[in-house]
Amino acid sequence: MYRVVILGAGFGGMTVFHHIVPWAKKEQVQLTVIDERETFLLKPSLPEVAMGEKGIQDVTFAVRPVIEAHGTFLCSRVQRIDPEDKSVVLEDGTKIFYDTLVLALGAQKDFRAIPGFSDFGHSVCTDVLAPRLFQALEEFSGGDLVIGSAPMTQGTRTPDVPFLKAACEGPVGEIAFMVDAYLQRRGLREKSRIHCFSPADVFFEDVGDKVHEAFGEFTEQHQIGIETKKIIDHLEADKVVFADGTEIPSALSILIPAYRGPEVVAESHLGDEAGFAPTDEQFRHLDYPDIYAIGDGASRTVPKLGHLAVEQGALVASLLHRELTGRGAIHDFDPEIFCIMNMGNHRAMLIRSNTLYGGNMDIAYYGAVSSFMKKAFDDYLLHLKGKMPPDIAQRLLNVYLQRLA
Repeated sequence: MYRVVILGAGFGGMTVFHHIVPWAKKEQVQLTVIDERETFLLKPSLPEVAMGEKGIQDVTFAVRPVIEAHGTFLCSRVQRIDPEDKSVVLEDGTKIFYDTLVLALGAQKDFRAIPGFSDFGHSVCTDVLAPRLFQALEEFSGGDLVIGSAPMTQGTRTPDVPFLKAACEGPVGEIAFMVDAYLQRRGLREKSRIHCFSPADVFFEDVGDKVHEAFGEFTEQHQIGIETKKIIDHLEADKVVFADGTEIPSALSILIPAYRGPEVVAESHLGDEAGFAPTDEQFRHLDYPDIYAIGDGASRTVPKLGHLAVEQGALVASLLHRELTGRGAIHDFDPEIFCIMNMGNHRAMLIRSNTLYGGNMDIAYYGAVSSFMKKAFDDYLLHLKGKMPPDIAQRLLNVYLQRLA
C-alpha cells in the first residue's frame, strides 16, 4: 500500500485529495489527510461574513465525512515532520509514516508583528476575526476607516520567483468597496472617509496596467483614498502610524498581516528564511523529493492566492498519478492572478492577469455577471465539498474572457 499523507484540508489539500480519489483504490494508494480543524473554511467569503451578509456556517463544511468516505482524516496539530524517518508526529506523539507527503498547511498570519493590533486592529483573515469586524462595523457611527497590508516576507532559495511587497491585496480592495456599500446602506458614508494603504510602490503590484486603470477609476468614483510605500509601524486607538513617521487618523483599522511559513515547517528545518517550503517548478521540495509543498506555505506561491493553490494541487496530483501508474497527462500549470472582487450591491470585479509571470493577459471585468460568477463558484465548491468546477467550465470561462479582452 502506497501512503500519501496530505497536511492541510484547505484549497490545495482538498484539490490533491479529490484528484487522487478516483484512482487511489485501484492503485492501492492509502490517503490520509491531517488538519487541526474539522471544517473547510471558504476564506474568500470571509469579507461577506465581516459585512453581515453571511454567517460562518454559510462558508464552511465538515471535512471528516468527505475524507473518510475514501481515506483517513486525523484532526490534530502536527508537532514535527521528520523527513529522514519519512514520518509526521502529531501533538499526542502518534507517528504517521508516508511515502509521499504533501504540505498544504497554508501560511501563518503574523498579527503579533503589528504592535497595537490586539487592542485596536481588525481583520477578515480568520473565522474569529471576521465576525468581530462585523460587530465593530455595527457599532461604527462615522469617521476614518483605514484598510491595508503589512509587508510581505520571502526567502531566497527560489530566486526565480517574483518578489512582491504585499502578500495579496485583493482583500484590501474588496473590503474597501464592500465597506463603502455597507456605509451607504446605513446612511453613514457622508460621515466617513475610507483610506487604503500598501507597502508596495503601486497598489496591486501583481497585475498589469489595464487592471490598475480599472481599479483606479473605481476608487476615484467611490472616493476611496490610496497611499503607497507605507510600511505599518503600529496601531493606536485613533490612528495608524507608519515607519516613515507619517500617520492616518483611524476610527476603525482593518489589516491584512504579514504571511509567514507554517511553524512546523520552520521547526522541522524544511523552510527558507521566512519559513516557506522551497520547491522546484513542480512543487517538489528542494531537499526532499518525496515532499511536495503547495499553497500559501510554499515559497513559489506568490502572491498568496487560493487559485494558485488549486492549480498547484492539480499539478501535484497529476504528477503522482503518472509516477505511480505511468499513465495520465501532467496538469498544465500556468500561473495567473485570478480572483473575483466583491464590490457590494450585487456587483463584482473579475480580475485575471498573468503579467507578473511574463504574460500579456490583463483583464478587469465589472458588473452583475462577475458577482453571479462569484456566487456560483462559492456555492458549487461548498455543495461539492471542496471540488473545483470541471475543466469544461474553465474552458467556457476562457472563451468568455477572450471576448472581453
